[in-house]
Amino acid sequence: MDGTAKLEDRHDFLDRCMRCSHCKFVTTPKSREFASVCPSMDYGEFHAYSASGQLIMASGLLHGEIDYTERLTEIVSACTMCGGCDPSCKLNFGETVEPLDGLYAFRAKIVADGRSPEAHKDIMARIAETGNAQGKPAARRADWTDELKGTLAKDGAADILLHVGSALAYDQSKHETLRRIADTLMASGIRVRNLGREEGSSGSTAFDLGYQDEARRLGQAFLQQVGTSGAKTVVTLSAAALAAWRAIYPRLGLSFGDVRVLHITEYLLELADEGTVLLSASDTSSGPVAYHDPCKLGRLSEVWEPRDLSLERVPAGIYISKAPDKLRYGNNGCYEAPREILRRIGLDVLELERNRHSSFCCGANGGVTEAVPEAASKAAKSRLAELPQTGCATMVSGCGNCASHMNRNAEGAPVVDLLDVVAASLHAGKGA
Repeated sequence: MDGTAKLEDRHDFLDRCMRCSHCKFVTTPKSREFASVCPSMDYGEFHAYSASGQLIMASGLLHGEIDYTERLTEIVSACTMCGGCDPSCKLNFGETVEPLDGLYAFRAKIVADGRSPEAHKDIMARIAETGNAQGKPAARRADWTDELKGTLAKDGAADILLHVGSALAYDQSKHETLRRIADTLMASGIRVRNLGREEGSSGSTAFDLGYQDEARRLGQAFLQQVGTSGAKTVVTLSAAALAAWRAIYPRLGLSFGDVRVLHITEYLLELADEGTVLLSASDTSSGPVAYHDPCKLGRLSEVWEPRDLSLERVPAGIYISKAPDKLRYGNNGCYEAPREILRRIGLDVLELERNRHSSFCCGANGGVTEAVPEAASKAAKSRLAELPQTGCATMVSGCGNCASHMNRNAEGAPVVDLLDVVAASLHAGKGA
């Protein structure tokens, strides 16, 4: 069974859900106040909004027990596709249900049946027309490179392909940060290539919304660009892109081959250990700070591998699945690199109560900000409510999109983008 199995192929998994409600809570709650892991459930306050509730609806559609309604698609649209349900379910039931794959398949069926919400159709139309979900003109995607001090490498002459992502590329407030990072890399002797205006969507959003064929097409286009670049390492500043490359592309049968894919924090740590770049404390880096694990950079960036989950009937008459060698519990996402970067520039990093694989989604993804903005806003405020418990006033997010979304729902700007902090403390190495 591959990662794009149709909902019909997953009916056994849907029907094996025991309705236990574990998918609504973190694996090991520390308090009643922050026990939830499901922003959708917090918003709807009814079982249908949970992963289990969505799987029940999916099963009902498959068995002809229910039909599509406007209410059904509204409930499904409130899910951020954050994957918080997956580790919680697997802790108790292993590969029995695998709710996240069920949710992916459910959304794909909704698209195939022509019932995708209008807000999602609008997002996909913008991606098709401009190459980004915001609908910004492709001609402006490389504006951040206009004042670079260094010279970007041309085709076939790059050490790395630096991928930025649309959220950062079109945010003018981030352009100085992007230039500082790129210029420091080039000053350190690294040949950096960027796709500029040709950089498009990674396919992450398309896959989340259920448009799997379009996600595959976008992925294939990007892989072709990677091959043309000649780079053997692709470095992204986008959490969503990292999740797509490590966990969505394999589901779609796409591979980078021998090309490495890294988040910028992973790459900078490698360079810092070699002395190629330096990380030093700056006036903007004073602790302590609480670190927010973005869903895409954390649990959803754990590598996905194909496995056989077909059912087998044992002599006792019980149907069992062929348990894979590895289950994705969300433990192997990009967690340590961002924290280590912050520590190296002099920050005391504190943990929010819900962290790592049990991090609480801020509500910025999955099409929720467009389709059910009230749900997205509630998720952001729920996440921000954890900050005072840490005893510090600042939260650092590994994803700039998360930081922007939470700050739009906060008094003041308590959330800082990790890249802004890093850029202020990044210097070319001694041998540059």
